[in-house]
Amino acid sequence: MYTYIIIDDETLIRKGTIKKLERTAHEVDCIAEASEGAEGIALIEKLHPDFVILDMQMPGMNGTELLPYLAEHYPDMPLIVISGYRDFNYLKHAFSADAIDYLLKPFSREAIGACVEKAIERLKNSQTITQQIMDSHEQKEAARYEYDIQYLTNLILGFYTGDGAITSEKLNFINNTHQLVLLTLYCDKNFSELNIQEWLEDGGFGDLGLYLSNSTQPQIGFLILFLPPEKPVKAENLIRQITDALLTLARQHESPLLIGISHTHSDLMELHAAFSETSDALNQQKLNGPSLCSYAYNDNTPARQVVWDQEDKFLFYVEAGNQEEIRKLTGQLFEWFCSIPSFTLHDAKYYCYYLSSQCRDILDYYLEQNSTKSSGSVQNVVSRLFRIEELRDYYLQFFLNIAEMLRPKSIYAQDDVIENVRIYMKHNYQKSLTQDFIASLFYLNRSYLSTLFKQKTGMKFIDYLNDIRIEKASELLEHSDRKMYQISKAVGYDNPKYFFRIFKKKMGCSPEQYRKERQGT
Repeated sequence: MYTYIIIDDETLIRKGTIKKLERTAHEVDCIAEASEGAEGIALIEKLHPDFVILDMQMPGMNGTELLPYLAEHYPDMPLIVISGYRDFNYLKHAFSADAIDYLLKPFSREAIGACVEKAIERLKNSQTITQQIMDSHEQKEAARYEYDIQYLTNLILGFYTGDGAITSEKLNFINNTHQLVLLTLYCDKNFSELNIQEWLEDGGFGDLGLYLSNSTQPQIGFLILFLPPEKPVKAENLIRQITDALLTLARQHESPLLIGISHTHSDLMELHAAFSETSDALNQQKLNGPSLCSYAYNDNTPARQVVWDQEDKFLFYVEAGNQEEIRKLTGQLFEWFCSIPSFTLHDAKYYCYYLSSQCRDILDYYLEQNSTKSSGSVQNVVSRLFRIEELRDYYLQFFLNIAEMLRPKSIYAQDDVIENVRIYMKHNYQKSLTQDFIASLFYLNRSYLSTLFKQKTGMKFIDYLNDIRIEKASELLEHSDRKMYQISKAVGYDNPKYFFRIFKKKMGCSPEQYRKERQGT
């Protein structure tokens, strides 16, 4: 039995990694968890694990400090590095520490399992993963070429952000004599089933195309087409010929395929820019379009601005931790996306990111934390999702996780339903609140809500709401220099004239007079 320690500041990632390794429980056992580097070192010194799984970005002592320390003090201990960010510096540290592998979150059960198998193999054989020095020129070239293949994959995904170089003679020659176009392939099946490289060679494209697999997301593959620079028209024909043939291949395997096509580039070092172009192209797919399609990058069209009429209700259920309603409304949201004519994946991602930021604001308010870091992780993951079903499943889990974190707060769990209504009004006064809407949230009849509210508070619903809004407006008038229409909007009044009238009725003076008196101007 081999033992390991996992060092990661995100509890969900630690627990999820351990769960993904349940299949190998007969061989490996997690003996401890740590949330940052110094704590991890103390556990390593105490428990002497066989190998370590660690995150790069953590509070306190992070991976860039931890890796050199472990490499120096525990040179024979295998290290598996994980990260939620594309960063060449992280990868350099991992290589310097002779890490088993560098995985980008979210990683699959198979990917982490393969890394652990490598760690076990290294432990069994007492060998390092560094390749032996090759005796012959052919062996050295083969080793350089294999390194370059991994290098190019990481370059595409953005793991390398600094200077780099191609080491093999073959790829250096091609790079110096050809232009290139990147095709990002997105398939429902694992690309190993399609044997793309073998297909290229059988079709006579072996010298013009290089296929790169993606261990972090097996359903995504990359095809680099090398084009002679002096024949742009023939190059366009070649791209069309290959994309049409790829779509036919996918059809034969009964597997929908999407292809994003970049602009022409002059150097392999531009592959990440090319990947961004292919991602933008794939994001322009219409949600009710064909399942087999190729998309050439043109312009990064701005996302369409939409208003979902269930947004406030959805956020209420997130705040209340009601996972059942969240599941239902998330399904309705994505059905609504697909019903909008010409609505694209980019449009859906944009709105989901906006909605997730609203949820993070709620989470930060109640848990007094800052979720900016996790926001970056979400964007990193979503940028490589190109099926609406996968986007839906990802965001559903995201929303459910936030609801789960908020549920212990029991925000709307008072026995008195009117007290729950008052809590909601105080937190959401800036929104367009109506008795019909509030009644629907708390499963009440509108008339009954109106009567019960008056009995419990001694005030009409609208008067109570106006009191909250005017109180907030008074604070803004006294402590900010916002313009009147901005304050009106900020406290829930779309009509500034109506705001002035309500304010004067409540406070006995106009908003301008109130500000002058309070600020002494």
